[in-house]
Amino acid sequence: MSGTTTTNATTTNATANEMAFGMYKEYNVSIYVLLFMLLVLTSIGVSHVLEQRLQLHFISSSGAIIIVGLIAGALCSFDQSDIVARWLVGFDPNVFFVGLLPPIIFNSGKDEFMSMFITCGHIGYTMKRRHFFDNLTSILMFAILGTFISAVVVGGFLYLLGTIGLSLQMPLAECLAFGALISSTDPVTTLAVFQELHVDPKLFYIVFGESVLNDAISIVLFNTFVKFIGVTEVHAHAVSYAVLDFIGVCVGSILVGVTFGCLSSIALKHVKGLAVMHEVSLFVLVAYIPFLVAEVLELSGIVAILFAGMFMRHYTFNNLSSAAKDIASNLFHIVAFMCELVVFLNLGLSFFAMERGLSIPFMLWSLLACLVARAMHVYPLSSLRNVCMRRGDTQNRLDRNEQHMIWFSGLRGAIAFSLALSFPAPFREEVRAATMVVVVVTVLVMGGLTVKALDVLNIQRLVHVLNPNPFIYLRCASNCRKMMQVTARTRFIPRSAAMSC
Repeated sequence: MSGTTTTNATTTNATANEMAFGMYKEYNVSIYVLLFMLLVLTSIGVSHVLEQRLQLHFISSSGAIIIVGLIAGALCSFDQSDIVARWLVGFDPNVFFVGLLPPIIFNSGKDEFMSMFITCGHIGYTMKRRHFFDNLTSILMFAILGTFISAVVVGGFLYLLGTIGLSLQMPLAECLAFGALISSTDPVTTLAVFQELHVDPKLFYIVFGESVLNDAISIVLFNTFVKFIGVTEVHAHAVSYAVLDFIGVCVGSILVGVTFGCLSSIALKHVKGLAVMHEVSLFVLVAYIPFLVAEVLELSGIVAILFAGMFMRHYTFNNLSSAAKDIASNLFHIVAFMCELVVFLNLGLSFFAMERGLSIPFMLWSLLACLVARAMHVYPLSSLRNVCMRRGDTQNRLDRNEQHMIWFSGLRGAIAFSLALSFPAPFREEVRAATMVVVVVTVLVMGGLTVKALDVLNIQRLVHVLNPNPFIYLRCASNCRKMMQVTARTRFIPRSAAMSC
């Protein structure tokens, strides 16, 4: 009898301890989630003040978020127990790829076909879809060939430096995988400045289109090179298999995305009488399903959801009601913004949480390799583009200053950092640290100097003057102000709008 009583007491105590531990864990999780949400709110507030109130062009929204993360990460580094830091930066890489990246990529693909209207006071201009299609060949050239060249140059450069002892010594497969992930560009800062300062749509769409498509190419290349990590001997048939695998993954993923985009368009076209919430729910679910299907089929979910976004924006979106269009568009923009905010915030928080992997030479050489690799594909491909242009078509050629600006627009961002988190051991920490340095430097320095670069390079600005020609290209900001002041004497443009241009 006493034995039974003792057993019951032990069981009761164990249950009580489990309940207490569960409540304690729930309490801790609530605190850490609250801290992270406060950081998110702080990031939004700082970003708003810098962009809208102070209008500081040299600090972008993503740059402000990274700075908030850096400050918070620095404060967490003073915590001797390291508990807070581990909770705040302890994101599972799967959370990034399954939860955060798909909305960012889908929204980019959706916006690829979206007409953009940009205003400056009463002055505005609309960049139509034709600008994208007019430069489609250039976009594909930079996104596909350029990304491949960049990955090989970065990987080969770092491998060579490692073999002669000037940098971290990594096998060739790891170097190429790092080259692929770091070749993913994210010039959101540059594009925001391009929009605000009315840069020539040709330049805008080349940079924008390259950044969207090159994300997908970088991810597929990264996954292809990762398959060779740990392989001691690489034969010719293995290389052939890798090439075929790359092509097969790209084509298969595109087919998955387009198929679901087509099915969603047909469904919303023939199903009538749906409530607005049902329309939006169907649109959102079908947008996310291609990613999961492609991953199950061992294809690229990112490529699938990118092309699903393009197709659905072009066809499915037009089958929604007006109210559903507004809700869906705003919903995806908000979700994509929040996901990108979390990625950049986590990057800043992680900067001071690195326990190892601080190979300073590898970081510096990686940054230099990115700059060199971008130059080695931007200038040759731009020259090839100009040679292939029709004779006499000088307006659509990329002059040397525009080529410099495209090179300068090679910022790195969320995709590169997310891929670095999933980099295989044993060089994960080193690659992660180098990626963070490259992202922080390019976003804060190159992104912050975008306006200055536009002025120094004398890049064309597009201004809608209404009379006599709808669009006039002006060579620099000073000429822009002079022309706008003259035009402001007419009834078309207020002087205040002219002075603020």
